[in-house]
Amino acid sequence: MYKTVVVIPTYWKRGPLTSEDALYDHPTDLDNPKETLSRTLNSLTKLNGKFSIIVLGTPTRPSIGEEMDKEITNIISSQTMTQETIYFGHKALMDLRKRLSKELQNNLINLVSNQGYGNVRNLCILLPYLLNYEVAILIDDDEIITNKKFVGNATEFIGKVTENDKVLGLVLGFYRNKDGSVLCDETQTPWWEQLFWNKIALKNQSFEIIDKTNQPRLVPTSFALGGNMVIYKDCFTIPFDPLVSRGEDMDYLRNIQYFGFDAKLDRSLSITHLPPKTEIPYVEKFQQDIRRFVYSYFKSSSMKINPNKYDPYPGYFLKQVEGKILMTELLYYIFQNHEQFYNVKSQKELISKIQEFPSILSESTSKYKNQKDSYLRFQKKWEELLFLISKKNVGNVLGNI
Repeated sequence: MYKTVVVIPTYWKRGPLTSEDALYDHPTDLDNPKETLSRTLNSLTKLNGKFSIIVLGTPTRPSIGEEMDKEITNIISSQTMTQETIYFGHKALMDLRKRLSKELQNNLINLVSNQGYGNVRNLCILLPYLLNYEVAILIDDDEIITNKKFVGNATEFIGKVTENDKVLGLVLGFYRNKDGSVLCDETQTPWWEQLFWNKIALKNQSFEIIDKTNQPRLVPTSFALGGNMVIYKDCFTIPFDPLVSRGEDMDYLRNIQYFGFDAKLDRSLSITHLPPKTEIPYVEKFQQDIRRFVYSYFKSSSMKINPNKYDPYPGYFLKQVEGKILMTELLYYIFQNHEQFYNVKSQKELISKIQEFPSILSESTSKYKNQKDSYLRFQKKWEELLFLISKKNVGNVLGNI
């Protein structure tokens, strides 16, 4: 069995979110710590097989890092862990950046960050690389694992050569809800999303493969879920894209395949997802999605990735993205200002009114069209960072964490 580590990022904030905070779906509040991490850790103690655990503490802003470290350390100490459990938080990150800077004498230090989903996920592969693990299993702190054979199942096929003569570098699992279902709730989708956007319905169409009968255990997949992801050591040189504000897991699937590795969905690899209510306001989340899909559209086009391969989700959002965004933004604008539209008396006045709606499409297009090749440059720097770490034998760079 491979030397395996389970990596769990856990996100923390203090009080109401401000402009200084990085945005995550449901960070635990230091002022009211209804944490979920202990539940996740407890479920891991019941699993078979030999593996280690890294808990990755992520503050929404650096100023609360020390308090977060204390809180998470207490949570880990309160658990009777049967596996080696390492905590890597704010102080450890500062120490790592210092040590890497001193050892490497290189500006690549800026690649090591815990701000934003992409950077956090990159720490989830950098730490296993530094500690010489062969497989990293990424889960989240709002999940529990009930299958005692989970780790063995997760590592059973990883690193093997598949039928198309490629190394299986990425094995993807899936979520089950509290009631055992795999589908997302579509009943809360607002009407202005249902015509052109309808992300939840498209997700559910992709998820249908999970419980289909007469299908092999490993199947091709259009989607990836960062809270149930198995990454082989050969793929540690392929980073997550820090420019992807949401959906960094879907993007990573495309990156892995672009660099010649195979990826499969394991239909036996389920994890129970028990998320708290999201902290991100609807408008902010929608705007993050707009920026994400605009960037992904330009990036995929530049890398000559066929969007149809990722249908129905997220492939639908990798083509004709401008029209889908504009129409959904317009419908939302009408919803927000519907009373003003009651007084419109002519088509000319209606068109004039519609032209007032504030779209972020042009801003996003202008920004991300010029950054479409940034990921490939980032990947080369990331690979250089890992090469220099290996060349200089910085195996003990983490010290005692």
